[in-house]
Amino acid sequence: MKNRSGRTQRLYIADNLAGRCVRLDHRQAHYLRHVLRLKGGETVILFDGRGKERLASIARLTGDAAELRVLADAEPIPESSLNLNLIQALVKADAMDLIVQKATELGVVSVAPVRTEFSVVRLDAGRMQRRLEHWRRIAQSACEQSGRHRPALIREPMPLADMLAQLPENVFGAALHAGSGRPLASASAAITPGRTIYLLVGPEGGLSEQDLHAAERAGFERYSLGPRTLRTETACVAGCALAQALWGDLGV
Repeated sequence: MKNRSGRTQRLYIADNLAGRCVRLDHRQAHYLRHVLRLKGGETVILFDGRGKERLASIARLTGDAAELRVLADAEPIPESSLNLNLIQALVKADAMDLIVQKATELGVVSVAPVRTEFSVVRLDAGRMQRRLEHWRRIAQSACEQSGRHRPALIREPMPLADMLAQLPENVFGAALHAGSGRPLASASAAITPGRTIYLLVGPEGGLSEQDLHAAERAGFERYSLGPRTLRTETACVAGCALAQALWGDLGV
């Protein structure tokens, strides 16, 4: 039976998708029934983020559990050839949620939330863990909606200097800064096939000179997204979209 929307819904399953029967917990059953509004007999695509997608039908769906019968393997959409990573300064909750969602939809491999000099968001250990779990659920949901197979890796928040110290060698780093005057597109000559790209985006107040100097010591260069000063969430979306259009799979 086809879904009423005419579109096969997708559901992220953290467990391995081996076997012919998949059982869902209360949260996932609630999502199928009350959010996706699916019924018994309708189909859904299950994906595990590790390379496997399977078409399944809903054999049983109650208020607190669901059982799905696997019908066939499905072919996942290929990941972008661009290894694009985002280093994003911590910002307020709604903006950060949007950044994680849109970055995942745009094919970002990882999102690293960092504390910069002008960051106003401060999280204690308990709140940090809750926000991290929340962002990871957003990344999973963005994959379900967009057709992407692998959720972006959401790293634990840390100071910018600590994140920069962990970067591997031979990556291309772009610190997006409104006053640089050098367009991101001008970096094309430095982007060789297979090279890893990191975009650094500041908080609401932008990157400080201290932040920029720390990034430059790590091999980053300053780039601009145009003459206008963009909100941090706009800069993230614009930067990721431009990078995918220039060197990835956006618009192909």
